[in-house]
Amino acid sequence: MSDNHKNIKRLYWDSNVFLSAINANPERLPVINAILDDCDHGEVEIYTSVLSVTEVAFAEFEKRDRLLAPQIEAKINKLWLPPSPIRLEELSHHIANDARIMMRQAVEKGWSLKPPDAIHLATAKRRAVHEFQTYDTDRLSKYDAVVGLKIVQPTSDRLPFSPSAGGNSGR
Repeated sequence: MSDNHKNIKRLYWDSNVFLSAINANPERLPVINAILDDCDHGEVEIYTSVLSVTEVAFAEFEKRDRLLAPQIEAKINKLWLPPSPIRLEELSHHIANDARIMMRQAVEKGWSLKPPDAIHLATAKRRAVHEFQTYDTDRLSKYDAVVGLKIVQPTSDRLPFSPSAGGNSGR
């Protein structure tokens, strides 16, 4: 069992991945669902900061129409409450300090790193995940060397159109 535990891929999800799920984004949802399926099979662990609980507050249509939908609130709550596969990481003094240092390093490079992004990156670094997954790679991928993590968009090899789908017998 311990050998299997070593093979578990640890991912960090930025809040925009959860928002894509809440908004049922048709281009992103198949990948998100495939990764969640990998969680159910014990192949993946997903981490995020408790900051995501606050950032994932509305579906797009709720903000646009200024009308809250109870089914969306239930969907959001389902992300954080057991038996959710999402592992929430607390914001500690160490993470806050790491985030502040990253923001200062960004200024030296002529970049701008906002506090929520810095907190997510610092949390992922402290958790020592394999990948930081976000749909903001255009803004955040340049921080991969600073954080020491691959910063990528969510991907899965379980999708029907993927060349490796169905080829998981080697795991």
